[in-house]
Amino acid sequence: MANPNPRWHYPILAISLAIVAATFWTDRGTRAQDDEDNGPQQAVIERLPLVLRDPQTYRSPMHLEPITSIDVVAQIDGVVNSVMFKAGDKASAQAEAVRLESEERQLELDLARSRFQAAQIEHQLSAEDANQELMEAKLEIARNELKLAEHRLGQAISFIPFDGQVTWVHVVPGQFVRAGDPVMTVADLSTLMVAVPVERSEVKVGDTLDLKVEETSVSAKVEDVHPLLERFEPLRDLFLSIATARAVIDNSNGRFNDGQTVYSDLIPRHPVAEVPTLALGNTDDGARRVQVIREGFVRDVPVVLLGQSGDDYVFVAGRFSQQDELVVKSSEELLDGMRVVQGADPDADRPQTGGPSRRLPGDDGF
Repeated sequence: MANPNPRWHYPILAISLAIVAATFWTDRGTRAQDDEDNGPQQAVIERLPLVLRDPQTYRSPMHLEPITSIDVVAQIDGVVNSVMFKAGDKASAQAEAVRLESEERQLELDLARSRFQAAQIEHQLSAEDANQELMEAKLEIARNELKLAEHRLGQAISFIPFDGQVTWVHVVPGQFVRAGDPVMTVADLSTLMVAVPVERSEVKVGDTLDLKVEETSVSAKVEDVHPLLERFEPLRDLFLSIATARAVIDNSNGRFNDGQTVYSDLIPRHPVAEVPTLALGNTDDGARRVQVIREGFVRDVPVVLLGQSGDDYVFVAGRFSQQDELVVKSSEELLDGMRVVQGADPDADRPQTGGPSRRLPGDDGF
């Protein structure tokens, strides 16, 4: 997929905008001190327009799934007589899962059992008969017919293969099924897994990944690393070397469920931009951020670092807006919430006494 590279715009915009003086609040919410001789304090701000990429381009839903899950299937054609479990039930190995109607096979078993008993009696009465070998052969035939009838009757019952939890029931009593049709799904939920994208150079088998399962942070162990799955292919635009890891979560306490949504920082949830590393800073809590000028005000935007783009640029994801201008650098410290006014107009060189709060509602990017 072709990707627009906005870097060729940077030098032109930087030169034209770096010479624009701006006035602003100089301490946290306190009015700037005017100097009758020198006028308001000014700063030179180098800023660039942001070229945003829609995060939907890279969206690939991920969810927890059991490492061990199996469909219990019907062994013969037939009509479902009874279903022993419902979804969510715990089930023990070799417990009956589903029983098909089996009256005909039960009659076959009864008949075979009667024939075997008759053959036994006949064999006992002919103990001194010259045809004893023939009687033994008949007895063996009857014994095998009985075993076959027992086996055929047993095929009408589907059994749970291992201790686990029923996650899905596919049939109801009275439903006709074919041999091989799934009747119930059983899973071992004590260990769950998810396939996630990782940077190949930074992750190896046995490492721990920090993921989010819905709103819960969790550590997952890397079981193995594979080539990138096709559904993650768009992420190649953002990373130099990317692969797929199978991450495993211990769920012996039953904290999580099959199918819960998983989030990874490598899949952006907010608009993506390529920014100079010079523009990166830190928030008070140690997270990474950039500053933008939005509707005339300086805004701190927390970002998630994605892949490096050369030595001087990096892809980031954050709650950007379409009209944001990135602050690359400034001759003076800029604080979140400062109002920026161009200094070309002498009447506009004074900071305004009013202004929005330090964090505007609705600054959510897309």
